[in-house]
Amino acid sequence: MTYQAIARKYRPQTFEEVIGQEPIVRTLTNAIEKDQVAHAYIFSGTRGVGKTTTARILAKALNCQQGPTTKPCGQCPACTEITATTAVDVIEIDAASNRGIDEIRELRENVRYLPARDRFKVFIIDEAHMLTNEAFNALLKTLEEPPARVLFILATTEPHKIPSTIHSRCQSFHFRSIGFQEILDVLARVAKTEKAEVEKEALAVMARAAEGSLRDSLSILDQALAYCGTQVSANAVRELLGVVSRDVLETLVDAIREQSSEKILSLVDALVCDGHNLQHFCREALRHIRNLLVVRIGGSAAELAEATGEEREKLAAAAREFSEEDLLRLFNTLLYTHRELHQASQPRLHLELGLLKMVQAQRLVPLEEALAGLAGNPAPPASATPVRTPTAGRPQAAPSAPRLRSEAAPARIPKPAAPKVDGIESSTVNTIKTAVYDRSKLLGTFVDSVDRWESRDDTLQLWFTPENRSLPEMLDKQQKDQLEKIISEVLGRSVRVYAKVGTTDRAPAAVGDKLPEVQELLKRFGGHLRTAAELPRVPTRRGSEKV
Repeated sequence: MTYQAIARKYRPQTFEEVIGQEPIVRTLTNAIEKDQVAHAYIFSGTRGVGKTTTARILAKALNCQQGPTTKPCGQCPACTEITATTAVDVIEIDAASNRGIDEIRELRENVRYLPARDRFKVFIIDEAHMLTNEAFNALLKTLEEPPARVLFILATTEPHKIPSTIHSRCQSFHFRSIGFQEILDVLARVAKTEKAEVEKEALAVMARAAEGSLRDSLSILDQALAYCGTQVSANAVRELLGVVSRDVLETLVDAIREQSSEKILSLVDALVCDGHNLQHFCREALRHIRNLLVVRIGGSAAELAEATGEEREKLAAAAREFSEEDLLRLFNTLLYTHRELHQASQPRLHLELGLLKMVQAQRLVPLEEALAGLAGNPAPPASATPVRTPTAGRPQAAPSAPRLRSEAAPARIPKPAAPKVDGIESSTVNTIKTAVYDRSKLLGTFVDSVDRWESRDDTLQLWFTPENRSLPEMLDKQQKDQLEKIISEVLGRSVRVYAKVGTTDRAPAAVGDKLPEVQELLKRFGGHLRTAAELPRVPTRRGSEKV
């Protein structure tokens, strides 16, 4: 079997051919030119972004007969053997299957010997995070002080699993995911080289399915060529990958815009009957809504949409039917649905519920509009929040929130009624308040919160409402004695002061009941008012209670 997979056939062989990792390539080439190559590196990043490839190129650059050089010739025995993974002095170790301490001990014994032919002995440990703790501990001293002409490169997709003691002995490089347009360009170039006619939309489907992995995208292209031959269409690629067609995603958006629950249920039923994976569909829908949001934001952000030119024009036309707030709400709902599907015993029901929520979301009144109406301010512009009807499916001007009062006469919160008195004159109460406030602002605030004054012989009872129960609890003995002294001086006789909590004839919510804003909220959202005293009190850890 002589066929070579496209991902291997077009694997980069020089630093210039590495895609999307310019900062790492520049650092390594500068280190080679200045003879400052470190003894150990950690290459981390998602799958298929060039970690092992870059490690091999670095090994060729150091061992090439014309080097060390940043441009290995690719023709000398060292370069050709490294490319074929048969070089004696470049040892690649799969840590997933060689993860124990015995293998690392064998490696340490091998490190002691000089290179058989090349300048450097290079150890490339792939999936390094799979090594056991004992293996990492055995490798520590060797990584810190390796013999001359020995280089370690640890490649991993999960760098957080590598101990910090290993990280501190290596230079770390994180390989980023490859961009959508970069993958698209590579696929188009490879397809042209392979003399295959691939639709642009088909290339876009492959690039999106790769999710930032260049190797995965090339593998998908290889699979598509085997499936379709030299004529590759977008529909064939979607069928091959099990990806829903663009028509299905457009139907989803149309159903949301038209607020058609019937279309949503029919759509899910068709997906189930056709055997589509509902999680994959949800992921595709998330990507589509994200593209709509990016295009709707516009400006330079529109270039971030994972779509070709023709697709982007269709996205822009569909995005104009929604506001940014609409699309953000839809995205959040769909994101929650996608998370739920991972653990759902009945994924169809969860998907139907999530999509129906997206349909009903179009009927929600934006919070900003509701608050603007309650505050008596002008509602947001009608164009900012389009309202759609199930029949027309076109945005209409949103009706302004009803004004609760004229702008010329802003609302005033009614002041609480004066405290009740029993056995004492109101003027005397005012005199006491003034005297207390002059002597102590803290006590002045305390007496100003009294709801009812009761005077009996040589006692004065200060009653507080339940929501102010904390005030008498905060009054200590020294403050109580000072308050009694001030009040006794005003009354001209000695009195004892008692602070109590109790109900009053005036309901605490009476002030709120009279507010037009409260009435409007009750009208819009229903429910009833509850005071702090009516809320259940739960015990805390120390035995006290809180609302």
